[in-house]
Amino acid sequence: MSSWTDHSAEWLAEQVKAHPEMDKPTLRKWCAKNYPFAERKGWAYKAWLKAMRAYFNPQAMRPVIRGTTQPSAEELEKRGQQRLLD
Repeated sequence: MSSWTDHSAEWLAEQVKAHPEMDKPTLRKWCAKNYPFAERKGWAYKAWLKAMRAYFNPQAMRPVIRGTTQPSAEELEKRGQQRLLD
């Protein structure tokens, strides 16, 4: 049995293969209109959003190290600048 995240990633990969003529912004709109699950809430929706972010905006994804999510370089830089201002 696959997880919602796996199912969402598979669905997105199918859409990318099925629509090679679309550029990324157009494909993103098309995928958003054709949400594959019943309701836009719960674990399925969160997994779908994560798959969309991972494909369309990978720099926004945080790295996971030893099961915990680490802050991005931009966040660390922002925190460092904040400490200098305090």
